Amino acid sequence: MAFDGDPELLRKIARGEIATEELKGGEGDLTSALVVDNPRGNGDQGWFSRWLGGDAGTDVDGWLLTVCSQIGQIMLVLPQAFSKMGFSAAFPLAIFMGCVSIYTAYLLVALYCERKARLVRAGVWFGPDGNRRIVSQYHETMGFFLGRVGRGLALTCVILDLLGTNIAQIIASSSDIYYWYDGLSKRTWSLIWGGIFQLAVLLPSFRHLRIINILGILGTTYTALFVVIQCIKHGAPPNSAAITTASPINFYTGIAVVYKALGNHVVALEIMDAMFVPQNYRKIYIYSYIWIALLTIPHSTAVTLAFPGLSLKNGNVYAVMKAYQNNVWLKISIALMILHQAIAFLIYFLPLAFVWEKFIGVHTKPFWIRSISRLPISLLVYFLATAFPFYGTINSLVGAIASPMLGFILPTVAYTVAFRKKTTQQNMAIRPPRWMLKIGRNTFIAIFVFNIFIAGLFLINGTGLSLAYSIIQFKKDVQKFKVFAKCYQC
Repeated sequence: MAFDGDPELLRKIARGEIATEELKGGEGDLTSALVVDNPRGNGDQGWFSRWLGGDAGTDVDGWLLTVCSQIGQIMLVLPQAFSKMGFSAAFPLAIFMGCVSIYTAYLLVALYCERKARLVRAGVWFGPDGNRRIVSQYHETMGFFLGRVGRGLALTCVILDLLGTNIAQIIASSSDIYYWYDGLSKRTWSLIWGGIFQLAVLLPSFRHLRIINILGILGTTYTALFVVIQCIKHGAPPNSAAITTASPINFYTGIAVVYKALGNHVVALEIMDAMFVPQNYRKIYIYSYIWIALLTIPHSTAVTLAFPGLSLKNGNVYAVMKAYQNNVWLKISIALMILHQAIAFLIYFLPLAFVWEKFIGVHTKPFWIRSISRLPISLLVYFLATAFPFYGTINSLVGAIASPMLGFILPTVAYTVAFRKKTTQQNMAIRPPRWMLKIGRNTFIAIFVFNIFIAGLFLINGTGLSLAYSIIQFKKDVQKFKVFAKCYQC
């Protein structure tokens, strides 16, 4: 993004080379950097329309957006991921990753507020008319602290995550509906749903409406409860908790799915930016994780214990529930999840479309030109979803490529780089809790050591081993089922 300010000044601000007192006279100070940009939203709207949508940016909206964006179709493949890892490893690792993702979400809030504080002091956050002119996205925030390399790496991971997530929505929808009506092959259903989802190119913009988010949460909650109830009715075979596959490829492709489900911060910065009080995202993410954990861990555990063999072989939990195909409650679950996946496709396709429009230089053109320009991207998603309908493997591949980097590595590295100097530590917008500093004897040493440990851990096991094994599994699926498979795991 081009700023009116001095480029060299902005580079010094990003590096933390300019102290607070040197920026006096700019538009605002540390306090103004943390105040609400737009506390009332659109005052022209009535309370009912504001509640349904509009300029919603309350803490409740942040919670709804976080829960809906992080959990959807991925919960259908989580039982297989737990089975691949083995219950004795999956359960504690899921809890561990959730706790670390809460920590990295805190780091992202600190980085967002720090960037905002420095740009407010420099007089570039707000325009001459008093309205903000900076839109914060994940790659821009990483680029602010890590330079062009960090920005490019973050942008690449974001694009791949959005692309893979959109592909997964089509595959999931075709797989789900197959277990409602198997008179058509999954490939035929994929062609149908992929064609329907092409209508997304006609949507000029999308507001995260509360009512849609609530419907999405109802769908995932209902599905989780349905699965748990059916598993309890079925019962678990003896020693099912002790069953393990003891295979590196199974373990690392399974854990890659858990990365995506419990540690994906791909839209975290955008959610903060839409909130009236962005720093409240720290507590909102904790509440969100509690909800997500209550949805995903019990239902994944239940399927793993009740159907250890079936859950390992099938990437979609509805395949495990196939015995209940004529059950009306199962069909309600399928319908709600497809609705959720259609909404998710719109949410994740539009950011991808906006990046593409800027790349080819049509983002300022009339909408009819922009909508036509989106077709190559939407058709690419359509083609890849039909060509490679490997549901569990696609989620593993996307989770290994993007989630460790976006959720764990970049936040810890950026935070360490941003506050490595004492001058920046003294002028932080959000200081660490006292107990964090006490561990390092009132210094940042303990925080930096922990950050380096987390970055290294997920670089080796996530971006490294999980990605390598996911690629191997993808090649195996192509060899076994071939491209444009008519019925994958039928």
